[in-house]
Amino acid sequence: MLSTTELLVSRPPITLSYSVPPSRSCFSFKSPNSSICMDTSTRTLPSPSLSLNCLSSELIALIFEQLRDLDSHALTSVRLVSKRLDAIAAPIAYRFLTLNEALVAPDAARRHPDVFRHISNLTNHVIIPSNLNSTGINSLLSCIKRLNSVRWRYVDGDVPVTGLWLPSCLRRLHNCDPNSTQLHIENLPLRREYENNLLETFIRSIPAELLTSLKLANSTPVLSTRLNSLKQLVVQARQLATLCYEDRGQGTCFNFSPGEKLSPINNLLLRSYDWQHTAEDVAEHWDFSGIQSLELISVPIFNFLKSVCLQDFSELHTLHAEDYSAHLSDKREDATVALNVLIKDHIKALEVLNITCHTQLFQLDAIAAHRNSLQVLRFRDHVGFSEDDQRCPTLPPSGLAGLGQQLKFVHTLELDLDTRLCDPFTFLRAVCAFPAVHTLTLHVQTMIQPLDEVAPGIDRDYEAAMKTFQLLVQEKQRLGVCTPWKHIAVNVGGWKRVMIRRLGGIWRRRNNMGIYAERCFVLERDTQSGKIAVHEEVCAEPTSHGGSPSP
Repeated sequence: MLSTTELLVSRPPITLSYSVPPSRSCFSFKSPNSSICMDTSTRTLPSPSLSLNCLSSELIALIFEQLRDLDSHALTSVRLVSKRLDAIAAPIAYRFLTLNEALVAPDAARRHPDVFRHISNLTNHVIIPSNLNSTGINSLLSCIKRLNSVRWRYVDGDVPVTGLWLPSCLRRLHNCDPNSTQLHIENLPLRREYENNLLETFIRSIPAELLTSLKLANSTPVLSTRLNSLKQLVVQARQLATLCYEDRGQGTCFNFSPGEKLSPINNLLLRSYDWQHTAEDVAEHWDFSGIQSLELISVPIFNFLKSVCLQDFSELHTLHAEDYSAHLSDKREDATVALNVLIKDHIKALEVLNITCHTQLFQLDAIAAHRNSLQVLRFRDHVGFSEDDQRCPTLPPSGLAGLGQQLKFVHTLELDLDTRLCDPFTFLRAVCAFPAVHTLTLHVQTMIQPLDEVAPGIDRDYEAAMKTFQLLVQEKQRLGVCTPWKHIAVNVGGWKRVMIRRLGGIWRRRNNMGIYAERCFVLERDTQSGKIAVHEEVCAEPTSHGGSPSP
């Protein structure tokens, strides 16, 4: 019989990576004359042991809330320590429930009566993978006394034997009050197999009155012929607060009819959306009065910014903007200027800023304006490193160091570094001026020139990455910074997790020899021992069903 932990907690996902041999608990920088190995474990004074019994139940509950997010297995195990901890942890452990085959089995309630009693009394939020049997799901949902939300999550390529069931099959949702029950749809599959009437049936099966969050799966083919059905759903969903739209290439956009208007959107992600709405269209059909998170990826940014009221975005805490203007006259410079105005003059307190722009036109004081709130900064140039003969604009080390002294709460940083434009050692030292940074992604160009001879056994990109890791670790130690590195990635030559490598004849021949321009080296610190190890990430070939590549 399965344990309670096995019933309630899913297995952790597998990370796709392989070690750069040999993967060590410390790393060495290979040079003809030296080999350096460092003990990077953090040394702290022993602290006095404290018992949880000394804390109030309210404080323990707050700790367990955090523990659930970090390690749900540990939260289930802590219930075995004492009756008091079990009484505090059980409501937290059962409040959010992810269904699995064991929980929806026909005899699950008979085999695990205590678990189902807790589910009935304590569970409020349920996550339902689409590959489970709908009969067992309905049986379990029927016993929950206070159901506040259902999250239906499509599992790609894993259809139940009885066939894919529709959200309307969840009988518990038929009579729910929209003010007390929310429906979240994730990875909505608008693919070729759901065309025509089947697609219409699928979209119409979603109870629009309960729909709070809608996240699409990346579609194949593009959505241009099926957009009207989707538009009807989001217009009818008056509780919709989160919309994540996924398309491909240039994409398309909604064609609204008079009187159609979306509900106020709090979180909006548009990927490959060809924003052609005018200011009049936005005023009539969109509502950004409550927007808090905005992500525009492969979207014509200038078209968007000139059509909206910038004052509506004052409460943004997350902004992600990657321009796409290849189908227009180039408006990227204008978009950079508009982004500068939005960030500096209209947004009050950004926590996450992720933009790709003309960095030389963007004023750093617009970033510094968020010194009291900014935690994640990803700041990249359109040029990038996918072409051998282009130089990528790089922040001057002096400006970067000045920014680091102001942004005291930034813990995650992503930047371009073209070593042909500035001294890399000075630049890396400036990175270490960010006092709280522990996660860093550096984009660099490959050290291999297309026509250079490559000596056997020499890996210049690997050696350069090891030298970068070494300098960053030693510089933090020299500065006596209290925040050690947790994760550093050196992204070489425009590497992506899903990518097509360089297509030139010279690079094709080199690829056949196992020599690549696109690589990614990662340094990670073990949270328990404090020691570090290095590995190289593996990319995947693009597939017809895959989403847009992510860096």
